[in-house]
Amino acid sequence: MDIAISNLFSDPLHPALIISKTISKTDIAENMRLPKHEIESVLAIMGGVTAEELQIGKKVVISDLVEGDQYEVFLKCLNNKRYYIGEGWGKLRDSLDLKEGQTLKLYWYQDFKIFVILNFPYNLLD
Repeated sequence: MDIAISNLFSDPLHPALIISKTISKTDIAENMRLPKHEIESVLAIMGGVTAEELQIGKKVVISDLVEGDQYEVFLKCLNNKRYYIGEGWGKLRDSLDLKEGQTLKLYWYQDFKIFVILNFPYNLLD
């Protein structure tokens, strides 16, 4: 999949498609919990994702355009309340060398049906 950063940012980013998560101690040790209002906003735009699908896990791709890496992870929801990234999170976490207190920003790129990591060097998006 060939996505250029310049193409991604040719239009303003839609705030409803951004998930921003400060990594907690629990996220490092287990799965990464997602902010409910942010993931629900993204899911509404994604369309076609059912509660049943989220219980077993919805496979999505998270792309690091800077490094050219892609990660398959599973979005899950526990009891229709708690959203998290399950399977695949450990590989993503370790590859990005994420630590407690850091922020991971993801953007749902609707054209390609993937999440794009918005953590760029030099704080381009702060």
